[in-house]
Amino acid sequence: MPGGASKLRDVRKLSDARAILELEIPLADLPGLPVELILTGGPLHVQVQFGREQGFAVAEVALRGELMLACQRCMGPMQWHVDVKSTVLLIESEAQADGAPAEWETHLAADGRLSLAGLAAEELLLALPIVPLHADGAQCDKTVAAKVAPPVAAEPGTTVRPFADLRALLEQGAERKD
Repeated sequence: MPGGASKLRDVRKLSDARAILELEIPLADLPGLPVELILTGGPLHVQVQFGREQGFAVAEVALRGELMLACQRCMGPMQWHVDVKSTVLLIESEAQADGAPAEWETHLAADGRLSLAGLAAEELLLALPIVPLHADGAQCDKTVAAKVAPPVAAEPGTTVRPFADLRALLEQGAERKD
């Protein structure tokens, strides 16, 4: 596609023409993705179909691709398949958002201009799991999980007082001020 996914496009023209745009966007070209979660992945296949609903410009966004996420249990790589479709109301200002139906997801296309990469990145963020975890704990990388050892529990019958020395520290601080 000429101009790339980051080029700003006129929402009104695209919606009136009921344009359908398909492109492959490398993950590195998507703004605002959390690098600590997304390790790698192939390009994201994006299809955006523009139109009008209830007087608003809308975009039906479909995303497909394979990502490699960091499992937050073992910090090892895990494959994540993305295949989502959603309809988004394209608004030109915050004031226009107030008049939008509450049940619609909105995306701000300031001054009627839209970056397809920005729209795809926002939809991808909504499609990601809140906490990426392997479906089965047995899939976790054992070598990585061993490095992240659970805290050692106190022996049964032993009382743990993490703030036991706090009183002494506070008294020392009070003496220094006098």
